[in-house]
Amino acid sequence: MRKTALWFLFVLLIATNVRAGGFKKYAGEFLNLGAGSRLTGMAGAGVAMINDASASYWNPAGLADAHGLQIQFTHSKQFISSIQHDYLAVSHPLKNNSTLGISLYYFTVNSIKDSRQAYNQADDKVDYSKIKTFNTGDYVLYLSYGRKANRKLQYGVNAKFIYRDFNIENALGIGFDFGLQYRWFDRLRLGLMLKDITTTMIAWSTNEKEFIPPSVRFGLSYWWHLKAMNLSVQPAADFQLLFENRRYASQFHLGSVSLDSFWGVEVNYKNVLTLRSGMDDLQRFNTGIGVRIPKVSFDYSFTAYQSELGNIHRITVRLFLDPLFN
Repeated sequence: MRKTALWFLFVLLIATNVRAGGFKKYAGEFLNLGAGSRLTGMAGAGVAMINDASASYWNPAGLADAHGLQIQFTHSKQFISSIQHDYLAVSHPLKNNSTLGISLYYFTVNSIKDSRQAYNQADDKVDYSKIKTFNTGDYVLYLSYGRKANRKLQYGVNAKFIYRDFNIENALGIGFDFGLQYRWFDRLRLGLMLKDITTTMIAWSTNEKEFIPPSVRFGLSYWWHLKAMNLSVQPAADFQLLFENRRYASQFHLGSVSLDSFWGVEVNYKNVLTLRSGMDDLQRFNTGIGVRIPKVSFDYSFTAYQSELGNIHRITVRLFLDPLFN
């Protein structure tokens, strides 16, 4: 009863602060594109099951299960070829059942045409020789720490440093996340991710300030082992609470609070071949495949867009190496 009351108070505090604080809707949307091909192939459902270097992004508590030195790189094409989204992550175990992670998440748009100085008023036409191009980018550096509290419970924290470059304007920001994972009945796992827990402020060079309000993501996953078929099956579901007054841009809403769901499943054969699929909050179909050989895995994920924007393809290479020190 006491835990339920504390949880209700936490949600109420966030909702009250958002309503009073003038937060900009979608200010942190660039942080929600996903990282790695594993969970994106499952539509992002995996806050309870993530256990590799990409846990820095999804839930830092999962770093506690990232064994050895892990290096991960993901490259994706977003919508059109000039838009790229990449992710680089490294994790390494420390003493006392803990793991340190560092990752770089970045989203760039290249070769944008700037025609502001190209119009010739005297001739009433565009001088194409004066059209220039520029690039923009969003860069986020994560410093992460995960630790096992006991056999069932583990926790993690993130500090994230944000830099946004819009050619003539730029911005800096800093934010913090906190995550939990809990093993229940061995095969059932629960997860909780509190993002931007202190409210993330992004300060622009124009003196404008944007604020990303706290959000809550919780989920569960269950692991089945079908020994006769050498298969393991792990379905997962995530639920995300936002406090940005999204209303009809969400699956469910009550006042300024919105709720979205993410559903996915991962099927693994002999720890060599993995198939993934899921449905995200926008009702988009996601799927993926992974192949693992000793020390390395190759993963691919796909997100379908039913519009002129095109589909998203992601490729990830993961290295699983021996730790540099004990």
